[in-house]
Amino acid sequence: MDLIQFANRKIVNKLNKLGNRLHELKTLIGWRRFDPIIEKMRKNKTEKGGRPNKDNILMLKILVLQKWFSLSDEQVEFMVLDRASFQDFLGISYNDVPDFSTVWRFREELKNRGLEKEIWAELQQQINELGFIVKKGHIQDASFIEAQLGKKRYSKEKKARKQGRKIEYTEKQRAHIDKDGTFAIKNNQIHFGYKDHTKTDVDYNFVRDFETTPASIHDNNIDLSKPDDIAMYRDKGYSGKRLKHGSVIDKTMIRRDDKKMEWVKATNKAIAKIRVMGERQFSVIKYVFKGGYTYVKTLQRVRISQLFAYFAYNLYNLFTYRKKIST
Repeated sequence: MDLIQFANRKIVNKLNKLGNRLHELKTLIGWRRFDPIIEKMRKNKTEKGGRPNKDNILMLKILVLQKWFSLSDEQVEFMVLDRASFQDFLGISYNDVPDFSTVWRFREELKNRGLEKEIWAELQQQINELGFIVKKGHIQDASFIEAQLGKKRYSKEKKARKQGRKIEYTEKQRAHIDKDGTFAIKNNQIHFGYKDHTKTDVDYNFVRDFETTPASIHDNNIDLSKPDDIAMYRDKGYSGKRLKHGSVIDKTMIRRDDKKMEWVKATNKAIAKIRVMGERQFSVIKYVFKGGYTYVKTLQRVRISQLFAYFAYNLYNLFTYRKKIST
């Protein structure tokens, strides 16, 4: 152990006494259980040729770390090099920090191999094994993910269309243009980008499922219910759209013109008390993680990004419950 590592260890020990959340998060779940899933995408499995692979769980943890602290690939490389608590969480020394391009390639390979569903399923399995079993039902809600429109470029394109012209872009320029983001208007506000549709449990408020779409897709076009679900709580935006599984109790708020109907008001009030917790994950990601926006340019990349946003949120929620149990 060199002097830097020795100094970092002393720093981490002191941080742990002060309440180092990252140190506690290291043992919340069985990280190594994700290893067989990620190993499926490894191309370089021999000792000869090519750059050696970084540890699977190290890379997985970095993607989660990015979401907790709202870091770009370049920023996460800098911060891991700079912070002893980050190195402790990742289980590495400053000599083993992957560069930002390695982080980008790892995330791209996850996308290309389509492993996000398996990673998500393993996380859900571990949450259930810890005793957080759904007994009361789920809440479905949606929130916008704001993307960069590129106002100057958009203005030029709009002007060109009026004049019957078409602007040609180089391949490098096209790589920086959002290909899948769309416009949506809600409460007289214009949004550009994407939308996340989430399914959280009523019992513990873990995100159990999610779907990412362009922003223009209406909430009621996405149904995250499954045949073995108990009940689904939804706001008025889903009114009139039945659940695809008749076995699930439909607890959707009622949209009626006559606001004076007492039974409608009473029903909506009862549902709203439960449904409101379905917005917590959006608030945590936006105000605690400083998220709620994206800089990536395709729907697939946004979906991978949101996978780790909800992975990070579920660990945050799990940490909260563990603190409650210990106090």
